[in-house]
Amino acid sequence: MKIIFTFIFTLLFITISFGQIDQKLANQKVDQFVSEQMKNLKIPGMAVAIIQNGKIIKKTTYDFANLDWKNKVTEHTSFQIASCTKLLTSTLLLKTIYNKKISLEDPVSKYIPDCPKEWSDIKIENLISHSSGIADYYESDVYLPTEKIVEAVKKLPLVFKTGSKQQYAQSDFMILSYIFEKIYNKAFVHILKDEVTVPLKMNDGNFDMEFKVNGQFLRTDIIPEKVTTYYDLNGKMQAYKYLYPQYTYPAGGYFASIDDMANWAIGLDNEVVFPKSFSDNYIYKTDKIDGKDADFSKVGWVTGTEDGILYAGHSGGPGLADILRFPKEGYTIITLSNDGELLPGFSRAIASFYIKELSPKLKIEKFERD
Repeated sequence: MKIIFTFIFTLLFITISFGQIDQKLANQKVDQFVSEQMKNLKIPGMAVAIIQNGKIIKKTTYDFANLDWKNKVTEHTSFQIASCTKLLTSTLLLKTIYNKKISLEDPVSKYIPDCPKEWSDIKIENLISHSSGIADYYESDVYLPTEKIVEAVKKLPLVFKTGSKQQYAQSDFMILSYIFEKIYNKAFVHILKDEVTVPLKMNDGNFDMEFKVNGQFLRTDIIPEKVTTYYDLNGKMQAYKYLYPQYTYPAGGYFASIDDMANWAIGLDNEVVFPKSFSDNYIYKTDKIDGKDADFSKVGWVTGTEDGILYAGHSGGPGLADILRFPKEGYTIITLSNDGELLPGFSRAIASFYIKELSPKLKIEKFERD
């Protein structure tokens, strides 16, 4: 009996040891891959985190957050995550649904008075999944309060029939944030902080509350260790900043560190704000639109299946932030960068080092920014 027990224990030890060696090897391969791509593509700085079932497998930073002072990226350096902000807004929506303060089936007219007749079929689910048909708003005064923007878009005709297709838009999330403000009776930025970022221990980042004053200068809040974003113009690195009016904050503009986003993933895994059994039915499930699976899930995540592996996530910038979650395998892959010409692809490439069933897609590309 003792011999059998020893044999089983030895087998278990070998299995665990090999698992650790494989994981360590995968981490090393990721470092080599990221370093090579950064050198070849002239990416100033990056941060990568791998989470599995609520535990950090890897959290690594690379090179420079700022080229003027040669400040190194740290785990608390805040990157502009652009449209990955939508994942935080989606998290807020999931929590609000779970707490029975809202339903995807609620009509928008329940929260917004005097909606045009064209909006009668628009529900919360249409806002979060980009299927409302509400037009985006373009105006020289980009710093009008959200209430004024809502009134402006109410006067615009729908660009397509509600629910007939999905079209990536900012107005959907802007109107959703206005509804949140009605429910919680406070500004969206404070709702997100109180309901999502503080509970999930996202302690580094924030919106910088940029505001153009008299058309002459920009006023912003201070975010410690905020990166500068760059792009290559005719062989010379240029710093640049996209202007985010505050009414677009539900759809983009948040600054987050790799520590922030790792804690967000850990919080979802460990069911800090709602159970996974609840959220997974929204994050990874899609409706049919025009007879086909929708591109966005019930709560606005980009979903897909490759090599039989289901995933969901989002990118932003296009590639300033790139986040993928693989529910069956338990992995979340997070990559942040300050390269304004980077296309999404890093997280999918990195995932193949940890999920053997995924075919490698290791080509990382950039585009030419004007």
